Amino acid sequence: MESQNTHYKMFLKEVSNIRTGLVTARKQAKGIENENFQEYRLLTLRCIKDNGFLDVGFSEPYAAMEELKKDFLSQEGDILVRLSAPYTAALVEKDLVGYVVPSHFAIIRVDESKVAPGYVLWILRQQSTLKQIYQNVSGTIAFGTINSNFFNDLKIDIIPLEKQRLIGSLLKLAEKEQVLLSELAKSKLEFNKLALEKAYKNFKKEVK
Repeated sequence: MESQNTHYKMFLKEVSNIRTGLVTARKQAKGIENENFQEYRLLTLRCIKDNGFLDVGFSEPYAAMEELKKDFLSQEGDILVRLSAPYTAALVEKDLVGYVVPSHFAIIRVDESKVAPGYVLWILRQQSTLKQIYQNVSGTIAFGTINSNFFNDLKIDIIPLEKQRLIGSLLKLAEKEQVLLSELAKSKLEFNKLALEKAYKNFKKEVK
């Protein structure tokens, strides 16, 4: 039996299913003559922010000529990675399930009995991983793309599952903190703006 302190490396493909998202043009319903079309919401590149959050407010309606395989619909715990710069990775939460994932993204669906999604997300965001991605892009650094097959042979450290989950939880807490700080900064900026405008108006009254 392995020691709980033991860690080793595995290829990401050994602990997850990795695929490219749907080539949407192939399944898109053409015209109104197709009465069996299925309505979905489609994720776009604008949906994934540079900070790794998914904003489905930028999703678009999508009509498919038939019911799509669940493989191409977002599921809780999925990790979506942009296949173009800046190659941002994002985690699908339970309220973001059922969206069509297009071929602009790699879909990494981990085996949660072996790895924690949050831990894999953390690895994918590491500078060492991003460096490997940029070394394997096709085209220029700014406009190049990465093939989803790249992630198959990405080696990751396998540490005890409970420690993986802890890292994932810490990452989630850090992200929430960043959101709160960002909202606080926006509120403070607005407060300062209103305070300055009020002070200016009062100064004008005093001059009169």
